[in-house]
Amino acid sequence: MNLKVKPFTLFLYAVLLLILLVWPAMSKDLRNLPDPLEPLFRKKPEWTGLITLWNVNFIDCGTGSNTRWLNLQIERFEKQNPGVFIDVRNITPSRLKMYFQGNERENILPDIIALPVYEDIIPRDLLVDLGEFFSQEDLEKLNSAAYNHVIKDGKMIGVPYMMGVYALVFNLQLAHEKEVIIPEGQLDYAFLDSAVKAMTFTEKNGKAEKQYYGFCTYSTPYSRPLLSIIHGNREKIVDERVCGYLFQWHKSGAFPPGMTDLSYDRAWDLFAAQGRVGVMLANTRAIYQMRALQQAGKGFEIAVKGLPAEKDGIFSDQIAAFGIVRTDNRIKLELCISFLKGLLEDRAQQELKTIGMFPVVDSAGDIYADDPQMYQLETSIKNYVYGPGDEQALRILENRYEELKKELNVQSVDH
Repeated sequence: MNLKVKPFTLFLYAVLLLILLVWPAMSKDLRNLPDPLEPLFRKKPEWTGLITLWNVNFIDCGTGSNTRWLNLQIERFEKQNPGVFIDVRNITPSRLKMYFQGNERENILPDIIALPVYEDIIPRDLLVDLGEFFSQEDLEKLNSAAYNHVIKDGKMIGVPYMMGVYALVFNLQLAHEKEVIIPEGQLDYAFLDSAVKAMTFTEKNGKAEKQYYGFCTYSTPYSRPLLSIIHGNREKIVDERVCGYLFQWHKSGAFPPGMTDLSYDRAWDLFAAQGRVGVMLANTRAIYQMRALQQAGKGFEIAVKGLPAEKDGIFSDQIAAFGIVRTDNRIKLELCISFLKGLLEDRAQQELKTIGMFPVVDSAGDIYADDPQMYQLETSIKNYVYGPGDEQALRILENRYEELKKELNVQSVDH
């Protein structure tokens, strides 16, 4: 008996066979796709409401402030926790101080608060000890200086989330003019000494004279670049040899008048606008500002070098951190901790590149591998092991810093 199979039936058989063959691979791919309905069924936290955060830009970012990066992390956190919102209030350091003068009113304080670099503005007993919420493995990933910055009296009063570093930014126009050849790799103070002296000179045009300075830096309440080079190590906190170089440079006229009290803007004007400084000791803001000038057809070529690493470790005060204000609401506290932990995830740390800053965790990898100038500084992060968190050492360092400023100012009058 001959069975006739209709063409349409054959077509159905073929389709069924094809589905059986390709379905395992298709189902595997489909499982990896995000479920578009998942946000609708995501379980809400046990507590919903508003988490308040006071953001204070104690340190300068390479590109403005941390606002853009912080908003991205908040947006991600709010998506993961439906019904929980983070309300950011950007305030100045002086306004933060005002809230803690006299008897602070705890009902106006935020849930999460930026921690100062130097001053103890916020009473420590108001801050949650976060040590129990972080594993030893979590803590070992943190940069040494960043971790020590938030350890006070044996308690972890905050979470560091980004770092900046100081760099030696060379005016290549002056360097070429004075035949200063900047070597590849790490610099030492012997080379820096010769470069600073070579780029210190007076240019005469008739009766007019124009002074060029081999070295310049600045000092602000939360950024003191000179501390990074006069710091020695744990055994010898002050590097008197470097202090000796500073006196020699000043005696030879390598510093602009009143350098130890210059603002960043004034130092930047001498370096970038007037082109009268050979080497500027500055944070990454200077690099990005010069790039912006170059894109506008202004400025000049620069070379960027990390600080000489001739010590056991380098000091940095460019460390940003958040703490959590004490609360009786355990669920809200855990949400605040979850948010701060999210700032340390590799993805968030890698996104610090968008604001010209550096990760505080080792696992983030090399985020500036495609940026030679910033990559040089990134590789030097491991050398930064000291910071303002070492309070006893800081007192010694700051006392010597103040003495140094007075001595240089006296010499300035004599000179």
